Amino acid sequence: MTESDTPGLLARIRHSLAPYEAEEPLAASFRAQQLQAMLRLTPLSMLVNLFNASFILYRMADQAQWLWGWLLVLVFFAFQGLAAWYRVQRRGMRSTASRKAMQRALQHALILGALWGALPALLLSEVSLQDQHMLLIICCGMICAGGFALVTVPAAANAYVLAMAAGSMIGLLHTDLPGAEILVCLLLVYSVVVVASVQVMAKSYGSRLVAEADAAHKQQIVGLLLRDFEENSSDFLWELAPSGQLGHASGRLNRALQFDPQRDAALGLAALIGRTYEAAAVAPDHAIGYLEKLQKALSTPMPFRDLLVPVVIHGTLRWWALTAKPVEAPGQDAPGWRGVGADVTDRKHAEDEMHRLAHFDALTGLANRRHFQHRLQQLCGHDGSPPGSAALLCIDMDNFKRVNDAYGHANGDLLLKAVAQRMTSTIRGRDLVARLGGDEFAILLDGVTQVDEARCFADRLMQAIEQPCDLSGISFTPHTSMGIAFLPRDGQRPDTILHHADLALYEAKTRGRRQAQFFSLAMDQKAQRRIALEDGLRHALAQNAMHLVYQPQISLRSHHITGVEALLRWSSPHFGHVSPAEFIPIAEEAGLIRDIGLWVLETACNAAQQLPAGLLMAVNLSACQFDDALLVDKILEVVARSGVPAQRLELEITESVFLRDTEDVLTALHRLRAAGMRIALDDFGTGYSSLAYLRSFPFNKLKIDRAFVMAIHQSPESEAIVRSVIDLASALHMETTAEGIETADEAALLTQLACTTGQGYHFARPMALDAVQALLQDAP
Repeated sequence: MTESDTPGLLARIRHSLAPYEAEEPLAASFRAQQLQAMLRLTPLSMLVNLFNASFILYRMADQAQWLWGWLLVLVFFAFQGLAAWYRVQRRGMRSTASRKAMQRALQHALILGALWGALPALLLSEVSLQDQHMLLIICCGMICAGGFALVTVPAAANAYVLAMAAGSMIGLLHTDLPGAEILVCLLLVYSVVVVASVQVMAKSYGSRLVAEADAAHKQQIVGLLLRDFEENSSDFLWELAPSGQLGHASGRLNRALQFDPQRDAALGLAALIGRTYEAAAVAPDHAIGYLEKLQKALSTPMPFRDLLVPVVIHGTLRWWALTAKPVEAPGQDAPGWRGVGADVTDRKHAEDEMHRLAHFDALTGLANRRHFQHRLQQLCGHDGSPPGSAALLCIDMDNFKRVNDAYGHANGDLLLKAVAQRMTSTIRGRDLVARLGGDEFAILLDGVTQVDEARCFADRLMQAIEQPCDLSGISFTPHTSMGIAFLPRDGQRPDTILHHADLALYEAKTRGRRQAQFFSLAMDQKAQRRIALEDGLRHALAQNAMHLVYQPQISLRSHHITGVEALLRWSSPHFGHVSPAEFIPIAEEAGLIRDIGLWVLETACNAAQQLPAGLLMAVNLSACQFDDALLVDKILEVVARSGVPAQRLELEITESVFLRDTEDVLTALHRLRAAGMRIALDDFGTGYSSLAYLRSFPFNKLKIDRAFVMAIHQSPESEAIVRSVIDLASALHMETTAEGIETADEAALLTQLACTTGQGYHFARPMALDAVQALLQDAP
């Protein structure tokens, strides 16, 4: 019978009147148990039969000689029953029984019942009243005793009871006893009760057989699964006695621990696991803590789950996860344990790798931002630990983007790894160095609170970092800028102290890079002002609250006004007059310069329409505007909308625009030049490679920076530089404009040097458009 047949079979067994009547081979097993239960009472039953028969023969043999023959027949069948019992005792009961065996039991019970039923039927009317009473009592007792003795075989029990009851009722009907009819009715009721009781008890017995069979079946399945589990799975079962000794365990566990019940009887589970470390290179601090947790778990009567324990098997470190629950042992104070273990080495390695990836940078191996934030929170006492003191260094590599652009990202990664190694070799064991992202690093110097100590470390770190690196055969020397803040002096919250260190880093970059700056309150105030100015700029742009002023440009030969330069001004109700040197860099960083630059260009073009036709309008373009791929199209659209001729527009740029994508910048400048606009190079001589730019693009004008003009009389070098610029521009067919002319002597000298035009306070200050118009009207 298959496993799938069992539920239907059990259901049929449970709902039938004889629940132990089942299909083969389960029914054969039930029949064997029925017969075995019946045979256990056979000696006693046969003894009672012989005793009662002998007593009846003793009292009534003189009244009915045929009783001797009846006794012989009864003895014959009684000995048959005893012989069957004896065979079972000698050979043992078979596990199954056939239907014929059940039929033989039924036949035997029916014959015995018929033999006993014949007595009252034939003898009751022939004996004295006293013997009648005695015979009826014996028959009633035999009916009851026989029914319950044969209850495990209900068919045999019912046959026996009904046969005896029928004979007794027949005998009563043939007597002249007073109330014989009533006695017959009572006997009938009595027999029905016995039969019903037999059915109920038989059904209960059958249900027990079914339950036992079901439990045995489940136990067999569980046993098979456990054997398969222990033989084929990497998991294992284990038990501990209340004394702590390892009891039943899978063979895998015994082999792993080299457990010998005789030799290792006194060792507990933790001791057996600890013994595996003796011949292996496992550091005590790596394993002992786990064993202490296991011992603690086994010392409390509480179940535990997935408790990690390292074990060394054949020289290899493995990880087990143990799960167990206590098992109470009678007469023992401490419980035993029963549990399961699993080899979770692969999972542990995967978790360790995930933890490493979650807390450490994949490229450099340094702590990542998450790990750094956790350590910073610990130092600030946010995790419940006592607050500490430290110096926080925020470090940024100078011009790292140029490394990626010039040498490729692979070499950029090599540089980052080299810098990370140099940082790691410089710090102490209790310090932490982390990569926050890109080329940003941070170092926590635990316990450092003095400026001199932090400065000394920063100098030593810069010296270590600023050594040549080999980038795929290319020698490159990295440089860094640093910002330093102290915990808790400069902040007691992680975000605060990190923000202040960032402000110090920004200050270091602003002051020329390659240096370290310490945080001060002035930096915070400056940062707050920058944020406020940025918000003010946005509002001013939206409300059209900025304005332009115009500074005339004078021909040094004719002293006529040849053009004006549009200059942006901002007077805020909150901040007052804000210098362009302050708010223009903020606009560039905030990304507002694009919109501001187009507004300036459109306003200047509209103003040019109100000035004489021959007058040039000079407008400055920020280097950040060239990040917009549509800049040229937007400029051409503004110029076309204003109606001013493109030839009257002079666009001033600085050399910083060429620090971006030079090809794109040159393409944009050529398009503007082709549209008729003039291009001037502003602040010439203060940039990086001016001569190379002059060769790449033919500018219309070079503007000499005011720093050289103001020192032209005091410094021969400045005069030489100005003279060289003018000669260079003349050789390249370019005009020159000197900025910042404040005295007549400066104007005279520049005229003598053949400078084309000039502008400055000596000629005119920047003024409103109507003032320019008035100045032009008064000019000769």
